[in-house]
Amino acid sequence: MYSSVLWACMALCACEILLPPVEGEDLTAWRRVLVESSWFKESVIRTPKNLSLISCGLVCMRHDWCNLWRHDEPSACLLTSLFVSVSYQPSQPDGALPCYTGRKPEFTTRAAITSSVHYHANIKQGSNLVDGIYSSDIYDASIVDQESGAFAWFLLDFGDIIPISEVILVAQPNINSYHYFRDIEVRVGNTQASGNFASYLMLGSFTGPGDPEQIVILRPATPLFGRYVSIQRTTDGMLQIAHVEVR
Repeated sequence: MYSSVLWACMALCACEILLPPVEGEDLTAWRRVLVESSWFKESVIRTPKNLSLISCGLVCMRHDWCNLWRHDEPSACLLTSLFVSVSYQPSQPDGALPCYTGRKPEFTTRAAITSSVHYHANIKQGSNLVDGIYSSDIYDASIVDQESGAFAWFLLDFGDIIPISEVILVAQPNINSYHYFRDIEVRVGNTQASGNFASYLMLGSFTGPGDPEQIVILRPATPLFGRYVSIQRTTDGMLQIAHVEVR
């Protein structure tokens, strides 16, 4: 449990802290988020040293796998590879832990999502892709199948036209990524479509096949403006994605 002094410090901290530059490392902004303690499982590494709030962020910066950290009792850091959006809202806010993420703000948690038919009726749902958090669990990775007249697809609806300069896709965390994370097109449009997104502007594509948890970053030459982002496989087969971010 946090000490009263640490809780007071966290309460007074702004939503973003700026770490001082150190040799060989750039100035990095960390953004404060609340995360349920249940997300901190095997992926957590506790550092053995006594570290301050600022030092924890510097330690995380030195690990390529570290995406989130929190300052823990007694004066140690908990580091994790957990992906958490700045706009993430914990489902159980009571007892949520104050943490810091280095991930940039993005639009995905504002989106509604539809798709072709889900391969699993009650698990691996498309809503997992827009909930703002990903823990390398295969059950977070949504999987859809092709349907009559259309290859497998997801469609994100942001409710309004937004500028889109980057889409990040993360492959599922097992070897089936070779089969289900490949031949992908990402497009941007302003009218709702279902299965046929040829009228949308092409943002980028990934031929693959993907490796487990491969991160694919797609960026157009200039930002595209649209309300909808489609993610569609262009060949027969299922499409499985573990995590999506849109900026």
